[in-house]
Formats: sequence, structure tokens, C-alpha cells
Amino acid sequence: MNTQPLFNSYLSTKTVSSSAIHSIIIPNGNHQVVIQTDQLMCMEGCGNYTFLYTNDGKRYLVSKTLKSYAAILDDQVFLRVHKSWIINLKYLQEFCEYERSLKLRGGREIAISRRRIREVCEVLTPIVKCA
Repeated sequence: MNTQPLFNSYLSTKTVSSSAIHSIIIPNGNHQVVIQTDQLMCMEGCGNYTFLYTNDGKRYLVSKTLKSYAAILDDQVFLRVHKSWIINLKYLQEFCEYERSLKLRGGREIAISRRRIREVCEVLTPIVKCA
């Protein structure tokens, strides 16, 4: 399934925010790493830490909560699908409402929580059907 029309359809229903964050600076050892938000595929929360997964297959551990990232990221591009997961809609490959799951480019599968399934379906169902 080609996801670019999916992403473009979703963006056409939203208004573009001028205060969108375009990059995140994170500590990595003795230096800082700049990650462009359009390169972030998804984020996984683990207590007070967050794993950031990029489109080039790298994973970074940051001592910030997923909630803090949800507050600053563009909600037109990033969607909270689970207590522990935020995804970048740009990398969405498949969505299955009945199995409550998503598949991102690169093969990563993410479960959608029961609590958030309605919100996720409101965003994605008009655009894509169950794969």
C-alpha cells in the first residue's frame, strides 16, 4: 500500500501549525545529536525514558517521558496510539482496526490500545481500510 496518499489526505483535513517542532536535540554520550522530526518513525515510552526510532534504523534512549514529547510534537503528523507508543503517520504502512494493529515501514508492528482505538480510527478510517 502506498502511504503517501494516506499521509497527504490526513494533512489536507488539518490546518498547518506554524509552531511545529522540526528537530529534537538529544544527548548521546559526550555529544548532542540533532534528529529531524520527519526522520522519527516512532517513539516508545518506558517509564521515565523514551526510545526514539529513526528511519535509518537507529534507536536512541532519552531520559524524558513520552508524554513530554507528545506535548511538543505536531499532532498533525504524530499520533499517540498506545500508552507506550507515538507513531509518525508519514511512515504508516498498514492499519487494521479489527486486529488493533499498525505496521510501519521497515516492518515494525505496533498494537493500538483499546482506550485509543476510537481516536485512531477517527483519524485513519476515512483514509484507509483494514489491510
